[in-house]
Amino acid sequence: MNAMRTILCASLLLLAGCVSVSRPVFPRHYALIAPTITARTGQAAAHGTLQLARIDVPPWLQGTQMYYRLDYRHDDRVAAYADSDWLAPPARMLEPLIQAALARDGGWRVVLGPGTSANADAILHIRLDDFSQVFANPQQSEGVLNATATLVDARSGDAVAQKHFHVEAPASSADAAGGAAALNRAHTEFIQRLRQWLLAVRPEH
Repeated sequence: MNAMRTILCASLLLLAGCVSVSRPVFPRHYALIAPTITARTGQAAAHGTLQLARIDVPPWLQGTQMYYRLDYRHDDRVAAYADSDWLAPPARMLEPLIQAALARDGGWRVVLGPGTSANADAILHIRLDDFSQVFANPQQSEGVLNATATLVDARSGDAVAQKHFHVEAPASSADAAGGAAALNRAHTEFIQRLRQWLLAVRPEH
């Protein structure tokens, strides 16, 4: 009886060891954090209604994958981290952050989000072409954001102004966590520059 009990206990311990070895690895999910926007000095009265259109992205940026690129290999291929991803597609996370920042201190009386049916004076179109971690060497990388913004007069349909933004932010570590933190800094800088540009080019209504 004691021998059977010993064999049973040994079998259970072996099974427990096998279970622990084959435990699945769950992905880490990273989010974009609302930026801290520097307040303007000598603010003019807010006016006009701005609508943010859906941010347009290339097919490879439509999902939640966290992409990186090894520039030191001198090719243009991008790869995705196996065990880390974004909580939602980057463009979908950026939209409410841009809307909130411009509504809080962007010089507009009202800022509408994508899909809103209310009338607007101007529409902001953004094309996000890159949102990835770029490695200059195996230990050094940075978050890179490339986007083009186009401001359109909603009444006439005419383009008012257009600007390309290229933002780089160094990563503190050569991994997904470092890339996520760097891209959070990059998107904060992008929103700051976008707000300043809109203040300079917005049409008078």
